[in-house]
Formats: sequence, C-alpha cells, structure tokens
Amino acid sequence: MTCPRCGREQPPGGTGRFCVHCGRVLGGVRWVATTPDATRPRTPAPRRAPYAGPPRYRSIPRWSLWPWAARPEPGDPDGPLAPPPPPAPDDALRATADLLRRLAVTTALLCGVAAFGEAFRYVLLLVSRDRALSGVLLGWSDAIVGLFGLLAPVAALATGAVFLRWLLRAREIAAEASGTRPWRSTRMLLVGCVLPPLTLTVPGATLAEIEHAASGRPADVRPTPSRTVLAWWAAWVVGVVLGLVTVVQGFADSTQALADGVVLHFWSDVLAAVVAVLTVRVTAHLTELLAPVLRASGRSYVVAG
Repeated sequence: MTCPRCGREQPPGGTGRFCVHCGRVLGGVRWVATTPDATRPRTPAPRRAPYAGPPRYRSIPRWSLWPWAARPEPGDPDGPLAPPPPPAPDDALRATADLLRRLAVTTALLCGVAAFGEAFRYVLLLVSRDRALSGVLLGWSDAIVGLFGLLAPVAALATGAVFLRWLLRAREIAAEASGTRPWRSTRMLLVGCVLPPLTLTVPGATLAEIEHAASGRPADVRPTPSRTVLAWWAAWVVGVVLGLVTVVQGFADSTQALADGVVLHFWSDVLAAVVAVLTVRVTAHLTELLAPVLRASGRSYVVAG
C-alpha cells in the first residue's frame, strides 16, 4: 500500500492504519457506524390477526355484575327513565289533523300541476290537427303528465290513509263526548270508505254524525250536515264518480277516446285538488268542535251566571 502523503510503499505484511514513514492515515480505511444491537439477530415482528368481531361468550362471564345485581326499576335514580305517558286523545286528534293538513295541501298542489299538464296536452292535440308539433313541447308535456301523474296519486293515497286515521279518532272522541256508541263498526267504516258504491255515502255520513255529536245535539235527532260537510260530501261524490268514469274510459284505444281521456284526467285532477282543499276545511272545522283550543283572541264564550 502506498502512502498518499509521502508516496512511499509500506513494508509487506504491515497491518497498521498509519504510514510507517510519515504517520498519515493510510487510504482504504473505512469507518462504519453501527447501532449497539446491530450484531444481535433480529426476530420477525409478530403478524397481527385480522379483526374477527366483538368477543363472544357461551355463557355469562363471571366478571359481570348481572348474576347478583338487581335490575334497576324504571323511575329509580339509578334506573332508566320511565316511559312517557301516551298523548291525550285531544292532542292526538290535533296532531293527526295537522299532518292531514300538510298532506292535503301537498296533494292539492300536485293535482293542480297535473291538471295543468293535461290542459297543456289537450292544447297540443288541438294544435296538431293542422301543423307539426315541436319535439321540445312534446317532451315537456310527457314529462309533466308522467311525473305528476305518478306523484299526485301517491300523495292522494297518503292523504286518504291519514284521513281514515283522523276519522277513527274523531269518531271515538265524538262518541265519548255524546255518551253514544258508533253505529258502524271500525271494519264497516274502513270498507265503506274504500269500496264503491259504499264510498259515496259512508264517509260523508260519518262526518255528519261526528259533527252532530260534537255539537251537543240530541242523539235521537237526525243529523243535519253543515255547509262545510255538505260541500266536502258533494265534491267527494263527484270526484269518485268521475274517477271511475276516467278509469273505464282508459280501456278504449280510439283517437277520440284518447282525447276524451285527456279531458277526463284534467277534470279528475281538478276535483282531486278541490277535495283536498275541502278536506283541510272540514277536518279543521270538526277538530275545533271536538278538541277546541282556548286562545286569547279569536273566539268568545258565553258563560251562564
């Protein structure tokens, strides 16, 4: 090995790190830094098993307090809270009437837009007799009729279900207030509200009976419906009859029958919207009779001295 400083050869067999002539560090010496445990054999890291879910026990663990701890009773300081009491019948009736009002207003809006779509389609039918129609107008007509023709019946079914719920509760409250028993059973009332031709008379007659009992009139006197109930009853009968005629007309496939079907669908949607609005009025009227809410203003009461 040659010294990089003096250039002299080192004697053979020498293993020194320094030059024997000038004392400089010889080339080829390499310093390597190692950790203290570099010379120890490394053990492989343990492999983590995949997550197998929460622990499972074949029996109650011994460390549980359940075998010897008493179950806390509801209402105790250390136990769960007592279940809330059921709502009063008057509060339940008002809550159902409020939900019915929202659904009925939504149904009226959807039926109104559906009626507009049918009217727009009928105008396009009249225009198409002597000229070609725009594809954009036809697309808009099909979209409005198809979309709202599906949403309006769904909203109407939801409104009808809540109306039946309100009708049953109102009938129970009216019967309890008048001390009488409803003439129709619950099953007969439900069947009469959905099955033609009973649906033409049963809902309106039930509303008249509820109004008669809520007004405090004698039970042996024939009910006389008010204008609000009569208006709803008349609109309901016309709407049901027109709906049945529209369904039957839909089985015809002639050109004139299709045009007549558009007109029938228009009037069916209009009457459905009218029935929805009148439903809000009649339910609000009867709910106020059955479950009145005393307000600071808006109503006055005469008390006999």
